[in-house]
Amino acid sequence: MVRTDLAVLVGVAILALVSLLACGFYVHRCSDRYRNRNRKRRSGAPIKVRPAIQRIDELRAKAEATMGTQLSHRCKTSLYRVISGHGRDESIVFLMADSRIAAQKEAIAALAAIHCIAPHDVSLHGLASFRDLIDGGVSEDEDLRIFEVAWEGASVTVWAEHPLFLTDDPSLLGKWAELYGDLARELATTAIERARN
Repeated sequence: MVRTDLAVLVGVAILALVSLLACGFYVHRCSDRYRNRNRKRRSGAPIKVRPAIQRIDELRAKAEATMGTQLSHRCKTSLYRVISGHGRDESIVFLMADSRIAAQKEAIAALAAIHCIAPHDVSLHGLASFRDLIDGGVSEDEDLRIFEVAWEGASVTVWAEHPLFLTDDPSLLGKWAELYGDLARELATTAIERARN
């Protein structure tokens, strides 16, 4: 037992060390000293700016056209989102169903089984279809609107955190992962900017 615990502890320490090294390398690469040193090295050779800018614009347009997860047709026709629980114990649930009534029945049955409670003790509210979520959202990427929970004007203030996916649709899971990757990147960028100032 002690050997197993020690092995887990060593594994966690190695992962922490690798993460620390990766973060240190990233901060070093973003530092002003590193950027200035690279600018000095590059300043010796003349650069043709116009072709480079055109090439960057072309690459960005291609990337935007192919980047990003698109929700499947199945999601767009069968996805429902419901909120389970009360107050702080609320959780957001995504599932596929043929109709609003079927979605409610399936959510009740699944949540009763997950939480080992009677179906009549399951509390649901805020049942919304894919179309309802799209029509009520504000994000530029319409597919992201299904994860919006609260807004302030045209800005999303709260996104669905730790939702329960009662589906195996890879496009839905991929879209959620993409959203949280973007949110993590924004958080890291903000932290780095604060550290620089």
